[in-house]
Parts: sequence; structure tokens; C-alpha cells
Amino acid sequence: MTYEQALDYIHTRIHRGTRQGMPRMRLLMEKLGNPQKRLKIIHVAGSNGKGSTCTMLESVLRQAGYRTGLFISPYVFDFRERIQLCGELVDKQLMADTLETMLPVFQEMKALDQECTEFETLTALAFVIFAQAGVDFAVIEVGIGGLLDCTNVIDPPVLAVIGAISLEHTEILGNTIPEIAAQKCGIIKAGCRVAAYCGLHPEARAVLEDTCASLGITPRLADPAALEVLSERDRGSCFRYAGEEYFVPLAGKHQVYNALTVLSATAELREAGFDLPEEAVQKGLAATRFVGRLQIVRDKPKCLLDGAHNPGKLKALAQALEELYPGKPLICVMGIMRRKDYHAAIPFMAGRSRVFIAVPAEDFSGESLPPEEMAHLAARFCDDVRVCASAEEGARLALRLAHENDVVVACGSMYLLGDAKKGFALD
Repeated sequence: MTYEQALDYIHTRIHRGTRQGMPRMRLLMEKLGNPQKRLKIIHVAGSNGKGSTCTMLESVLRQAGYRTGLFISPYVFDFRERIQLCGELVDKQLMADTLETMLPVFQEMKALDQECTEFETLTALAFVIFAQAGVDFAVIEVGIGGLLDCTNVIDPPVLAVIGAISLEHTEILGNTIPEIAAQKCGIIKAGCRVAAYCGLHPEARAVLEDTCASLGITPRLADPAALEVLSERDRGSCFRYAGEEYFVPLAGKHQVYNALTVLSATAELREAGFDLPEEAVQKGLAATRFVGRLQIVRDKPKCLLDGAHNPGKLKALAQALEELYPGKPLICVMGIMRRKDYHAAIPFMAGRSRVFIAVPAEDFSGESLPPEEMAHLAARFCDDVRVCASAEEGARLALRLAHENDVVVACGSMYLLGDAKKGFALD
């Protein structure tokens, strides 16, 4: 099997399955020999920032000398961003060879009328790769929710991390913050340690505390009063926390708060007996590389890529742009999936934009919100709204419309960033 054949196999799996809990995933993992049981897992859930948190934490662990596996989603430029070994994208042939050994099990599952979804297939592939590589830690990002997400097939993790929580996937997770928080906190199991985002919505924090109390766990959250932000720039922030100074090369105040979650996580891991010197924490945060998060891809005009795709993330993005580029005109190239709460999300960017360019956010599901529909909503908040047939075309148009001091951002979905980057590279 070639790498291209492996990608084709993964992408042709059913996109979504019924959410009936873990039976199918448990059966799949049993047939594969339960590789997840051989891993020390750090399990990360949340509505916003969980990918950044995972990436920072993996970098810290690697700086401390541990062999790491990282599983995140979605990807921006290369599918292998989703499965990484020791800070490197998984080798193409290793991925293909491993998947090929798993094919008989997938065929057996299909024969039992238990055909696996794309995400179940990919999650199982990551567990097998990490187990065979003998990683010291596997940092695993939840797909959707937590309680019923297929990554939750694991035994109690070494550490459960809960990121920021906001309304998202309401058709699946619930219509209120407490309902969604209960799903996120479903990754917390008896015997694990817990670190959480210190700026949790009060209702979400109450669910976290109740969940932990029922299991005899004390969650660790950073103290915002001990935080001093020393500088905020578009290539990262310096901050002091509890007497130590740190730099995180991801722009925006929200990334500082995600870094505080990582500090809480490392403190819990130290208490669990793992060696994480302070120097490794500082170097790990500073060495973090994460594409598609206020990522600058051109300087004149300033062009950025950001995968913010729900109201909470887009609000944070709009605030970050205002703080980093106060008073500068904004041109926004945006596409979003129909399943997102786009009515709440689009105004954050449209209301801040001099020009709003609506584009499709294509992925393999075909669930992009039509640009014309997005433009109709955006026009309530922005006087100059355009429609383009692709993110690349939208990025080219943005460059033609932009002045040298303007800020241009492509956002709304990870799936459009690769094409937007191509457009920004053209004069």
C-alpha cells in the first residue's frame, strides 16, 4: 500500500457514524490487541484551544527528553499533522504499512455490520503507531465532545486536560454550557489527574468541579492573579507566572491562557512523579510550532491564517486582531461549515472588517456553508461583502484590495487555509 492509497482508504470511510457510545470502537480495539492500553495517555478535551494546548504540552514533554506521540485534528497543510512522532510528521510509508496490517480487522468489522468511520479508523491507526513506536507519552486530542468520542476508548489517562468550553456542536453535545461541559468532562475517570483552563465559564467550572468531586479528584487550574503579560506581539507573547518568565510563539492573549493550562498540566505530571525540569517547560513552550493559529504568511500586506471556526474561537481571534493591530483596517476571507453556529460566529469577523470575502470551506463531507448564504448574513455587519468560488481566489482578491498597512486574515475553517496560503503567495 502506498501513502496515497492509505489516504484514499481513510477518506472513503463513512464520514460520521451514529453516536451510540463506545461499543464499536471497543470491539475494534480488542481486535487490534488493545494498543491503547500500552500507552501513557494525556487526553485533552475542550471547545477552544485544545489543539494549541496539545501541541505546547507535547513540545514540553519532548524538551524534557520523553518520546512523544501527538494526535490532533484537523490538519492544515499536510494530513500527517494529525499523527506525529517525537515532533515530526509520521513517515508516509510507516503510516501506509501500518494501515495495511490493519485492513483485515477493518474488513472483519464491516462483515459484522460495524463499519468504522473515518475518525475511528484514524484514531485506531494513531494508537497502533504510537504503541509500536514505544512512545513515553501519547498526547491525544478529543475529536468532538469527550464522553462519547472514540478517543475515550482508553483506560483512565495519566492526565485529563479540559480546555476552554463554549457552545459548539449543539446538535450533538447539547444546547447549554452545562450539557456541553458534561460531555467534555466525560474524559475524566477515576484514578487520573486533571488540569483545566483557568478561564472556564462559571457553569462549565461547576460541572468540572462536580465531576472531579464525584471521583475524589482535585483539578488544578492556574491562578490568573499570578499572571503578568509582559508583551504581546503578532509572533508571540512573553509573560510571567508565579515568578517564572515564559515565551509562547503563538499570538493572542488566549494562547497565554492556553499556556497556563499547560503549566497546570506539567505541575500535575510532576506530582505524579515525572521529571519535568522548569528549563524544559520554558524551552518547550518557546519551541512550540503550530500552523494555522494567527500564522503570518506574508508581511506586506500582513496576511494571516487562523483556523478559528466556532463563536468562541472567532471572538478570541477578533479580540486578538484588535489588540495586535489596533485601528488597522481588516480584510477577512472566511468560510465556515454549515454544522457550526455560523449565525453567532460570522458577526465577530464581519463587524470588524472593511471588506468581507465569503468563500467555501470545503472538506470531504461537502458540508460547507454556501458563500452566498454567508455573504447575506455578513452584509448586516459589513458594508463591502464579496463572494469568491474558492479560498485561493478569495485570498487573491484580498491582496488586490489591500493597502500596504492593511491586515488580511483567512479564517472560519482549517479546511480553507491551505488554499488561502496559495492565494496569499501570489502577487
